[in-house]
Amino acid sequence: MKKALIWIAGALVLVLLSQMLFISKIDKTIVEETYQYCKKNGYSTDYCIFVDFSKPSGINRFFIYSFKEKKIIHRSLCAQGLGPNNNIFTSKFSNKIGSNYSSLGKYRVGALRKMYSAQWCDPKGYNLYGLDSTNSNALARGILIHNGNPEIQTFPLPCLPVSHGCFAVSNSMMEHIKNTKKRTQKPILLYAYK
Repeated sequence: MKKALIWIAGALVLVLLSQMLFISKIDKTIVEETYQYCKKNGYSTDYCIFVDFSKPSGINRFFIYSFKEKKIIHRSLCAQGLGPNNNIFTSKFSNKIGSNYSSLGKYRVGALRKMYSAQWCDPKGYNLYGLDSTNSNALARGILIHNGNPEIQTFPLPCLPVSHGCFAVSNSMMEHIKNTKKRTQKPILLYAYK
């Protein structure tokens, strides 16, 4: 029993250390360049979604950012696509139809829609429209933001690659996205980078 408690305490220390090492912040240059892109191209200059795939999947890497407050206002784990040879430790990316990999780049977050093959999660997700050559097939591939199953709140365990290239996030993050979209008139940009 004592060994189990020591092991649990050690695991909690590792969790805290990993959070400290991967502090949820976004490089100021990325924020500024994204803000200028939003301003120039008619996207919301109130909010943006950043997905930092350089972080491991067991760390929060999906962020709703407030340009006005200059800070992250919501964060979530985010699973990547389950393409061949992808696992919880490495992330590969592709824009190819049928690859089942996630794609990097800028996306316009569209409307909430019904998912057609959602046996394991809430059957709704946000359409994503790829704006770059690295994600231009997003709509044809059916890439969405949707909740994951099991519920993507397993921190500190790495998220399993549970999607076919979609951004699988927590149920609470889905609610935050819905509420954030209501607070702005212009479309929200999602920027996924590594």
